[in-house]
Amino acid sequence: MSAVLQEQVSILCEEVGLPVAAADARGVYHIEIDGQEVRGFTLNNGRVILLGVIGRADALAERRQESRQALLLGCLTLQAVRFGKLGTSEVLTVEPETDELVLWRSFDELQMSIPAFLAGAEALLNELEFWKTWLSPR
Repeated sequence: MSAVLQEQVSILCEEVGLPVAAADARGVYHIEIDGQEVRGFTLNNGRVILLGVIGRADALAERRQESRQALLLGCLTLQAVRFGKLGTSEVLTVEPETDELVLWRSFDELQMSIPAFLAGAEALLNELEFWKTWLSPR
């Protein structure tokens, strides 16, 4: 499945005018699109994950001058409202290893067509922009 992801990442990079990204030692592709960090990787079960980095949770809370708990509670509340109204495929979470607030979207084999992958990447980037704007200092 990593060959499929490699092809999709290559096409995504070409579409946005970037050099083709290569996977790191862990098999993770790191792509920066218009200042947005996106990572792509394949899970053991074959699902592909695109992950957009919003920022470190503690740093976001500090910039907004609120506690980490208040920041995360606000994010979860807003995500629930947005999901109820928009039904987006992106999931907001905190990566425990890096303390990054991230959005991720998964793709199964049926969703790995080039148009579906590009549309999913675009949707992830749009959601990433929304969250970064919403989380900017007040």
